Amino acid sequence: MRRKSFHDLSIAQSILTATLLIVVAVLLFTSLIYYTTFSRRTDALVESQSREINKQIVLNYKSYITSVIETANHILSASLNLDVDDSYEELRNIYSLSMDMKKDVASIFLFDEEGNIVLGSLETEAPEKNYSRENWFINARNESTIFHFSAPHDQELIAYTGEQVISVSRLIEYTRGDRVLEGVLLIELNFNSLSELAAQTNLGEGGHILILNDKDALIYYFGEDDLEALTESYHLSVENLMGGFKALIHGREMYININTLAQTRWRIVTVYNINAIAQAKDRMILILFLVFVASFFITAVIAYLISHRISRPLHQLEKTMQRIEQGDFHSKVEVSGQKEIVMLAGSFNSMIDEIRSLMEKVVDEQREKRKTELKALQNQINPHFLYNTLDSIVWLAENQRTSDVITTVVALARFFRISISRGNNFIPVRDEIEHIRNYLTIQSIRYVNRFSYSFDVDESILDEKVMKLILQPLVENAIYHGVGEEEGEITIVGYRTEGFLCFDVTNTGYGITQERIQEIQRVLKGGEGDTGVGLKNVYLRLKIYYGDKADILFSSELDEWTRVSIRIPLKKGGGPS
Repeated sequence: MRRKSFHDLSIAQSILTATLLIVVAVLLFTSLIYYTTFSRRTDALVESQSREINKQIVLNYKSYITSVIETANHILSASLNLDVDDSYEELRNIYSLSMDMKKDVASIFLFDEEGNIVLGSLETEAPEKNYSRENWFINARNESTIFHFSAPHDQELIAYTGEQVISVSRLIEYTRGDRVLEGVLLIELNFNSLSELAAQTNLGEGGHILILNDKDALIYYFGEDDLEALTESYHLSVENLMGGFKALIHGREMYININTLAQTRWRIVTVYNINAIAQAKDRMILILFLVFVASFFITAVIAYLISHRISRPLHQLEKTMQRIEQGDFHSKVEVSGQKEIVMLAGSFNSMIDEIRSLMEKVVDEQREKRKTELKALQNQINPHFLYNTLDSIVWLAENQRTSDVITTVVALARFFRISISRGNNFIPVRDEIEHIRNYLTIQSIRYVNRFSYSFDVDESILDEKVMKLILQPLVENAIYHGVGEEEGEITIVGYRTEGFLCFDVTNTGYGITQERIQEIQRVLKGGEGDTGVGLKNVYLRLKIYYGDKADILFSSELDEWTRVSIRIPLKKGGGPS
């Protein structure tokens, strides 16, 4: 009788165990099927809606670009059919009327093949200036069959208004006397139409639009003033040339769609907020999880009441799962009893090992990605400096200034040696100062009697390591924008104070107003406006590596001096953090 009871008990235990496993399997399978179906349908809906929004925006911009090209073709036809000398006023009226009819056209000008203004829709303050060295002019001459769209820049051909424009240029033919001549047509566009078209689209909270050219330069941005979100979207757009994908940007689930505008080689990037849909999926996971846990708990309690031997290993497994939920991924499940439970524990241990390995891999990948982004920012060296230096060397050689040629070439070699730094992103302060010294040597030979310079760097900081190429953009601004027509002086100072490593670049000259200083600081933090690529590059690199405490500060006294200061926080041990 006792043996029969034991046998009956074993059968009951097996039935209850099988029931428990069946309940768990059914719940898991049902939840997985339901969630997979729900997830696929919502993802398909998000992708379809995002593509349609991006497609509509691309069509709107395509229509806009087409209207610009049609205006340009009308002007091309008029310039060929009407004599510039005999019908000057009529042609100029056509140019002016074309500009007045489109509120996004800032100016229209015709240039001869030498780069001189032939006529235009506006009076320019520098009619004698030659524009043959401008990029838009050179591009139009080199590729004569297409329209060229430039990156945003300050309006060039009229009095400075602070307005940013895009240059559209093309090689054309025009009539003068009894000859048909070649020239370049330039149309400068403001951002009025681009902004109006972007404003017609609802991309949700935090949604925004980016336009990039074929060199990954940011042409236009429409959205909230959020520097961090813009930076993340920009890097994702550069890494993914085309198509659509989901991404987490500044704490929001977004769907990014990238398409190409054929006439301009621009890429239109739409960032659409899908946070609500992502939250709905998270809630669905939570509900399924709660249903699963509740059902499993009820079944487990019944099994425990009948056989402690069956429930004990499951209880041990539950304790281990709780420790893992709290972040202890080094816990192991050690149980004894039925073979199935032991095998389950082994599989669970293998899963935890795999999760821990994947987490470590993700951390390593994110660290390498951050280093790659930093290196990409550090490698943005302005090629115009090299071109101008080589032009200066040729000019010095032609004028038999052999010693200056040698000095310039040696300084240029040392300049690029430090710029490369064997692939290192961080170099000693002494190398950074030597880099600037070589740069100033080259520029002082190029700009004869334009400025003088001096250094005052605390010797105790010379061996500290900093990000390379953080001082050159500041010195370059001091030369190009700070020093006036008369001879000026540039001073570079380095020192340590109150937990910061500081560098000051001071130049005599015009100075800048407090309003302009506030505007520069606002733009650096994500506002609209222009500060120059180099200065923003330095600011972004400081923030990425050194954190929020790193900063760039400005001070100035009009008609006296301007000072730009870099502040790098130090570790408790003394070096940069």
